[in-house]
Amino acid sequence: MPTKAEVFVWHKPHPRWQVGVAFLKEPRTVRWLFNYELRRQQGVTPSITFGVGLQEVGVGNPGVFATANWALTSWLKMPSSAYVGVGRRLTVKGKSLDGGWVPLFGTSVQIVKGISATVQMDGRKWHGVVSVRAGDFRLGLFAFKLKTLGILVGWRAP
Repeated sequence: MPTKAEVFVWHKPHPRWQVGVAFLKEPRTVRWLFNYELRRQQGVTPSITFGVGLQEVGVGNPGVFATANWALTSWLKMPSSAYVGVGRRLTVKGKSLDGGWVPLFGTSVQIVKGISATVQMDGRKWHGVVSVRAGDFRLGLFAFKLKTLGILVGWRAP
């Protein structure tokens, strides 16, 4: 069943980890999300992030991922980043969906102060995000498959 609309709510209570929840209109479900930055970037050596996403019991489609992330700000002279990694969707019993691990990659750049644009590939489809930052909060529009819109809301611990 294709996704019709999503609302993502993220919270980053610690510099290395964040938690979130996504409300999906179609299929009618909730997805829980958790990311942890195992290692911070040092020079040209990337940061390493792991994550898990799980839809409510009975729906299936939990997923896991690992990415290498680079801040490109010093090289491009504007706030920007890029990542590459792998992800996998699993059944509730742990079997792989979609044939195993898929490549992940994306990039983000600050268009003007406080406004960022992101493009990412989840191994099957392209997605885009435009978001604005105001203090510890971020609000944005997520374009799933570059056509179905969703809303992003996030905040960091002060």
